[in-house]
Amino acid sequence: MIRGTEKGFRRVTRPRLLLAAAVGVTCVGVLLLGGVFSDGPQSAAAVPAMPFAAGEQTALGNLVAGFATGDTAAYVAKLEAQVAGPDRDGLSLTLLGLAYQQRARETGDPTFFTRSAEALTRAASEEGGPLPLMIQGHASLANSRHQFRKGLALARRAVAQDPENAGAYGALGDALLNLGRYPEAFRAYDRMVVLAPGISSLTRVASARELRGQPAAAARAVRFALSLDHAVPEHVSWTRVLLGNIDFNQGRINRAAAQYRTVLRQNPGYVHAEAGLARVEAAQGRFRAAEARLRRVVSVLPIPAYVILLGDVLHASGRDAAADKQYELVGAIEKLFAANGVSTDLQTAVFDLDHNRNVRDALARARSAHREAPGIVADDALAWGLFRAGRCDEARAHSVAALRLGTRDALFFFHRGMIERCLGDSSARDWFVRALDTNPHFSLLWAPVARKAIA
Repeated sequence: MIRGTEKGFRRVTRPRLLLAAAVGVTCVGVLLLGGVFSDGPQSAAAVPAMPFAAGEQTALGNLVAGFATGDTAAYVAKLEAQVAGPDRDGLSLTLLGLAYQQRARETGDPTFFTRSAEALTRAASEEGGPLPLMIQGHASLANSRHQFRKGLALARRAVAQDPENAGAYGALGDALLNLGRYPEAFRAYDRMVVLAPGISSLTRVASARELRGQPAAAARAVRFALSLDHAVPEHVSWTRVLLGNIDFNQGRINRAAAQYRTVLRQNPGYVHAEAGLARVEAAQGRFRAAEARLRRVVSVLPIPAYVILLGDVLHASGRDAAADKQYELVGAIEKLFAANGVSTDLQTAVFDLDHNRNVRDALARARSAHREAPGIVADDALAWGLFRAGRCDEARAHSVAALRLGTRDALFFFHRGMIERCLGDSSARDWFVRALDTNPHFSLLWAPVARKAIA
């Protein structure tokens, strides 16, 4: 699903280049690998340069302006009316495809991905050939559907057509990151930051820094992004939620709650901030308050992560029958995502493994997900699946791989502890302690298990 870190659709116009020059010295401090890689991570394919035309640049300005109103639904309706008339063109259809991706992000409705694909495909036929922005839109869509190999190929085409298109580098980095090709992904993000410093690029840098075990540096990148970019209110709200999430993941739940409340003062009812506060309430043992808040959240944005959290809150409060109803709903939602082209193997596998459901099939899905996108998240999921299947020697190898970047993820540490305990290794206790030291509230299901293991 399109996140706030995926909005980099606009090409770098002269004002944008002036901004980049003005903050260039500061940006050097937020790069992941320390500089611009002029040859880039893309292959040297013989594709003629096709930079964004003036019409595309103007249209992209309109897209950002449409998102900036805070009423994306109305903007989508306006674009739909425009392309329904006789004067429709490929560029309007492209913008509609991109706007549908934003609606998918806002609503959790995966049917918008299908509509995006249809609009982008129609755009290509209207124009008689793919323009750079169309290809970038297809790349972002493929990544949102977790089709990262397809996203990589499309993003490389977009970069080759316009090497100064920051958004294409974002899509390129996203695909590489999920494929486990981290140095190349970091180079793509570095290039994106230099071309267009702002929320889209710097939140990607922040996410990469978290993967590398640098949460404080991640937070600095997010704050820098907020000092540069306030074009789209929803993206600003999401970015502030990221600051709260960084705090929560390090166990600083009071600081996290303060970030979420700041968002809600600026954007009342913002669903991701509400979900963040619900996590804090659950961590504090305030299960009734968390349940009430999460029921409001899932009525607005019924995505699997929030439905699962509601189920886990109900389970932690001793209401297993109510929890099971939420868990059953997760399966129906995942089927809807799959029907709209979203690969759900990784997500469904982890859910089933956590809740001891369909373990054999879940392990097969974890293997499939790892084959398709062998990043550290997939390594951890496969390690967990192998552990649940009693294959702890194999599980350890994948757990080691999951931690290869130095990621400070309490759940990764907990999984490693369970694997070492399965193997009879005395280091198991150290891994449980490390998980709880990183974040004593890392999981409603598993933090109590870790605490019991070291008691």
